[in-house]
Amino acid sequence: MLNRWLDVTEKDKNSRSATFYNTLPLHDGNHYPGVSKTADYKARAQKFFDELDAFFTELEKSGRKVMVVVVPEHGGALKGDRMQVSGLRDIPSPSITDVPVGVKFFGMKAPHQGAPIVIDQPSSFLAISDLVVRVLDGKIFSEDNVDWKKLTSGLPQTAPVSENSNAVVIQYQDKPYVRLNGGDWVPYPQ
Repeated sequence: MLNRWLDVTEKDKNSRSATFYNTLPLHDGNHYPGVSKTADYKARAQKFFDELDAFFTELEKSGRKVMVVVVPEHGGALKGDRMQVSGLRDIPSPSITDVPVGVKFFGMKAPHQGAPIVIDQPSSFLAISDLVVRVLDGKIFSEDNVDWKKLTSGLPQTAPVSENSNAVVIQYQDKPYVRLNGGDWVPYPQ
């Protein structure tokens, strides 16, 4: 699918585009076609990352100037905790909602060298959108030297709050608290 996107964008005369791509290979409960048993997570993860790596290789070869942002919808709840069994996501606990985001640039004159840059402050989609805005003019791709520290510093910080129709989970004094069905706040069992 992603390689088809690359083929289409190569033929398109419009030099700029934004594309949203949603994929489900790591979603809990996936099955291979014709098989009733749930597909093994490790095998699905390996296949997904192999395909993503192959796509990145094709992007690199294309020379196209691209910013790829990979944002998981939520964690897989691969391990249970004291409130929920493995695979259950009824309560949006930190192990489910605290997910890594990846950003990678292709086609840059001065690509990043060295270890990946890690943003370890509390952040959310606001930090991602701010980062996108910072590179939207496209100048980052043609700069002789990119100030990566400046590019990634001062991103909006967001206190962790996770919510669904029945539960809210927040961090208070570095510990998670949960409120179920509008009740009282209680420490989330660790």
